[in-house]
Amino acid sequence: MKKDRKAFFAKLYAATIVTLLVLVPTSTSATAPSSYVNKISDGLFAEILKVAPKIALVVIGFSFLMYIVAGDEHKKSKHKSTAYIAIVAYLILLVLQPLLGWLDGLI
Repeated sequence: MKKDRKAFFAKLYAATIVTLLVLVPTSTSATAPSSYVNKISDGLFAEILKVAPKIALVVIGFSFLMYIVAGDEHKKSKHKSTAYIAIVAYLILLVLQPLLGWLDGLI
């Protein structure tokens, strides 16, 4: 009886090992971890490119409002230069996404 039980468990163990080996993906079918990192970074970069122009517009509007409200010439100059920098950043952000798409098509 003990021999039958040992033989049964030996066969069960062998069948379990074979089943696990069949179900485990091989290295050729598994994707590289770098592909997951690339997908995450591409998604984050796309979200930044969606939000950043809107933030630049808010900064431009706020600088314009502060330029109108400010009474001191030094503060007006400061807000004016901030608005100019935000306008340049906004234009760069508008051109960046089509430029990256064009460069991606070249590569």
